[in-house]
Amino acid sequence: MNQYLLVGPSLPDAPDLLAADDITVLPPVAAGDLLKLAPRQGDVVGIIDGYFRQTRAVRHKEILTLLRSGVTVLGAASMGALRAAELDTFGMHGVGRIYRDYREGRLTADDEVALLHGQAGEGYRPVSEALVNIRATLRLCIRDGILDEPTAGHLIAALARRPYRLRSYPELVQLARETGTPAPQIEALKQLCATRAVNLKREDALQLVDELRTLRKSHANDTTRHSSHSTVAPTIYVHRWQLLARSVDTEDGRTAEMSVLRVCQLFAHDYPDFYRDLVFNHLVHECATNCRTQHTEATLDRALEHAQHRNVIPDPRSSKLGDLSFLDLWLTPTERASRPLKDQLGSFLVRSFQLTPGAPADGLALDALRRRPVFTAAAKLVNAAKSVNAHAQRTEPTFDIHTLSAGRISIHISERWGAEAESLQLHALDRGIGSRDVLIAAARPYYLLSRYNPDLMDLRIDQRKLPRASGVKGAPVMTPCATGARVAQPPRGA
Repeated sequence: MNQYLLVGPSLPDAPDLLAADDITVLPPVAAGDLLKLAPRQGDVVGIIDGYFRQTRAVRHKEILTLLRSGVTVLGAASMGALRAAELDTFGMHGVGRIYRDYREGRLTADDEVALLHGQAGEGYRPVSEALVNIRATLRLCIRDGILDEPTAGHLIAALARRPYRLRSYPELVQLARETGTPAPQIEALKQLCATRAVNLKREDALQLVDELRTLRKSHANDTTRHSSHSTVAPTIYVHRWQLLARSVDTEDGRTAEMSVLRVCQLFAHDYPDFYRDLVFNHLVHECATNCRTQHTEATLDRALEHAQHRNVIPDPRSSKLGDLSFLDLWLTPTERASRPLKDQLGSFLVRSFQLTPGAPADGLALDALRRRPVFTAAAKLVNAAKSVNAHAQRTEPTFDIHTLSAGRISIHISERWGAEAESLQLHALDRGIGSRDVLIAAARPYYLLSRYNPDLMDLRIDQRKLPRASGVKGAPVMTPCATGARVAQPPRGA
């Protein structure tokens, strides 16, 4: 069992406190972090702090994905308490007073636990104070007779109206002055805030740490104490996030696997053949599983047979084919006029293929590519493109790949693929790229590298076939790149 704790300002000394524990301490959680972490069934993830302003907050579906895979997820103190109060019905476990207050409705605003703080290197030095801590401190003031309940309630209401970054104990004291609180009480309030302020977030965070330690000790005897499998089905968004979270180790560090896939889709000459085989293999395997057929060979005939089982296409051998006008959306007029019907239906299956509605076959393609030499070659091109784009930005500070002309990119890709501009989207579908917009977005990071280094981009999925020759265009200047190869950089102003 692996244990992870995502924590920051609520428990800044967590690395020291847990130095002797077998618990991996990580920074506050943000969107995508849990999927990148990729814990396994039986692992435990504790969430205390999380980002929400400078980056996207951790998504509910990410936590549900972990729960669905048999990971125990605990939450407390801050973002963890919020998410636990929202997801305890689905199996997330909340810890501490703050979680209970959210769950039972005593707290409702997300910003009750928010604060402004410094970077990790500064020990997450607080610049403001969480309202939930100020509430707890004012409850102590009431018990000590420093303030009465109406005055404390007025102070809390006034602070709650302020942005979270402007809440602090000095501001609390100043507000008390402005409301006419007597000087002796002001002085007592100031003294209590300086010496006895309640840090409820820290208290709850320490409770979660204790829970992690308890789970570690009891794991050998009781592995199901917090085990919970969410029954919430994953969405196409979760599918996409999981793919985006996948990365691979390269000489230049971690490289996103989706970037590697995009390079293969864009620049491997035989990718359409690879993708066609991938789709047919999936359909034949699905047919054998669901339709109880004995077919194992991934051929066009077998793929068409499964499509007929699902009533997706008519039997091409039938004398009553019915209306085939739907093929006009998936093939060019030339393809419709010149190709046999069986081949047309095969192209339709490939170009329309999705694992589920909205979910392309990117995961299948990645799993198949990872075992091939082209995967490593494509990863190097990903990093080479980063080097070229960084060089372009140093040369021209206003350069941004997102401002590159979509028309130029379309023309460049059309030339590489030998495709007519009006049929570019259909050619993209042959490579598993779902639309022209996705194609342009996928090609942007590699446009400069490909334009000035065409030979470098000649990839093949099947290494047994010889690559096609390609001439170098333009007048590039040769400079070293991060991959160890020599890459042509674009001239200034190109």
